[in-house]
Amino acid sequence: MPFGAGSLLPEHRVRATIEPADFSNNIQDDEYARRHGFRAGVVSGLSVYAYMSRPVAELLGREWLERGSAEARFIRPVYEGEEIRLTGAVTSIEKDGTLLLDYQAANNQGATCGIGSAQLSPSVPYPEPSPDDYPAGRAKLHRPISLESLHAGESLVPVSSEFTWNVHWQYCRKSIRDLHPLYEKILHPGWIVSRASQILATNYAIQAWIDVSCRVQHFHLQEEECSIQTRGRIQDKFEHNGDHFAELDVAVFSPTCCLATIRYTVIFRIAPNAA
Repeated sequence: MPFGAGSLLPEHRVRATIEPADFSNNIQDDEYARRHGFRAGVVSGLSVYAYMSRPVAELLGREWLERGSAEARFIRPVYEGEEIRLTGAVTSIEKDGTLLLDYQAANNQGATCGIGSAQLSPSVPYPEPSPDDYPAGRAKLHRPISLESLHAGESLVPVSSEFTWNVHWQYCRKSIRDLHPLYEKILHPGWIVSRASQILATNYAIQAWIDVSCRVQHFHLQEEECSIQTRGRIQDKFEHNGDHFAELDVAVFSPTCCLATIRYTVIFRIAPNAA
């Protein structure tokens, strides 16, 4: 094995960008964000997760994209144009060969913006979810969202999106600037995780949201163009310091398998002067 406990992940630097997307989040708008105490529009946490995944994928390769797991917590706003430095290290190697990593994202001033951990086990994760494990919700799309209207266990209306190499090129080259050769043939994990925001914004009439954390388990690679379906349900809801939170349990499927599950926590009602 070319590395051991204490080995550093390859450092990566990227210029943060607000991703143009087919779902609108007003927290990315400068004027709206300033009304809530931020100095400008905020780069989505799921984009920051995509940046953070680069050192992990560079060290562990396609095996991590196929069966690894990761989690990330977004602890400080990232603004467009900031240079983000991604670093990390192998923390331990278990007796069964499972690799454990910690990683983080820091801004121009050296302030930590995101922290996370990743894992790669020698064995394939089990059990793999099926679409039947995530029944399709039948409520209206773009319905009102509140702590009162959210119910734990409620199924969401599935959302489909097309994975094409052109879409992928736009995402990797223009949105997150990740030019790793792996993604010439494999769907980027950041694009998969961004489906969690898509299903949120499709199911609920939500002006703005702030990504708080995500936890991801990969099950398969995707190497062919196809229609991707995202299914999910409400896992939890709560209020803290005036912010209203929702936790989603999401699964992303190709036509033949589950690509990943995502536990996604988001602030959907932002307290005044949240920053």
